[in-house]
Amino acid sequence: MKTTTIRVPSETRDRLNELARRRGAPAGEVVAALVQEADDRALLAAAEDGWERMSGDRALLAAYRAEERELPGFDAPLPDY
Repeated sequence: MKTTTIRVPSETRDRLNELARRRGAPAGEVVAALVQEADDRALLAAAEDGWERMSGDRALLAAYRAEERELPGFDAPLPDY
């Protein structure tokens, strides 16, 4: 994997290194995990916003439910692996 260098304030670097030490992981792995977590949170927030918008719009909610009924197996149980 390629790596790069980023500039951060010394205080941020020190906090990152302390966090990495407590987690027992390299700082690069901690940064990668934090970025993934931020992406996941943003995705969930966007989904929540969409659901909130849809729940407040009767026509949009009705269209969603109609489309949902057309999907085969939408409520089918997940396969066991």
